[in-house]
Amino acid sequence: MRTSQSTNKNSISNELSNLQSRERLVHVALSILRDGVEAEDAAHDAVEQALRGSESFRAKSLVSTWLHRGVVNASLMRARRRRRASERIAASDQSAQGDRPDVVSLLADPHPTPEARLQDQEERFRLHAAVAELPRPYRDVVQLCVFEELALSDAARSLGITNQAARTRMCRARAQLRERLAA
Repeated sequence: MRTSQSTNKNSISNELSNLQSRERLVHVALSILRDGVEAEDAAHDAVEQALRGSESFRAKSLVSTWLHRGVVNASLMRARRRRRASERIAASDQSAQGDRPDVVSLLADPHPTPEARLQDQEERFRLHAAVAELPRPYRDVVQLCVFEELALSDAARSLGITNQAARTRMCRARAQLRERLAA
């Protein structure tokens, strides 16, 4: 059992030592995520996952095929996480303002145009830049709740603060983000 696991790790390592293989994995992720940094992170996550789960690799398939599927899965997970984070921010903004969802946005085409994707990417970049400018206590709560998808109580426990302190920090962070993004 130990030798087959090391053989699998060697097969994976040999595949990854090929520069074209690594570039191909990033290209696959880029085709899904449309963001170079996210694509590189997804490919890296998939490789780490492959090395950790090398014992589940079956020699019936090619290592490249197995890694390809891992990158697709990692990319799809990142895309879902990103979509949920933006939905959560929008929902919290709506609940804070008491607005109802816009009927036009509910009827919009689910397949964005290249211009819409570019605008989305620019908005994500602005959001990440605005979050990076927040004071550390606010940034930590936003990072855990929005990007890492932890519940507020879990984020509070992770930061060693009370739930009320986490809620307060999140509200203040949202207010600062609204100001920064409106400018």
